[in-house]
Amino acid sequence: MANNPLPLNKFRLIAKKLNSGDNTIYQEDLDIASIILSCQITNMTGTTQTVTVLIEKIDDIGNPVTLVKNASIPPNESLNPFGGKVVLERNDKLIFNTSNTGTLETVLSVLENAIS
Repeated sequence: MANNPLPLNKFRLIAKKLNSGDNTIYQEDLDIASIILSCQITNMTGTTQTVTVLIEKIDDIGNPVTLVKNASIPPNESLNPFGGKVVLERNDKLIFNTSNTGTLETVLSVLENAIS
């Protein structure tokens, strides 16, 4: 019996509250490529918070690429850390790093495309 095929395109909305340290926001281990369509990181506090956004490639574990470093998010404001779309391949990790638990929340819109 054949395995169920992956849908050609699948849209996902991922919402998370960030903890201190590294937060893996998105990683897919199926045979797909992912396009990050949009991202918002919201500061839920009355003081400025910072965030670093990284991508870790599966073939270069431990050496993530920094997209945004120590970006300041003013009180009760949001940050879109990407100037455009970002493509992730199988097993790539999207990581957000912050120093305080519960101060930042994120919403990520993703388009997953099955690879044939």
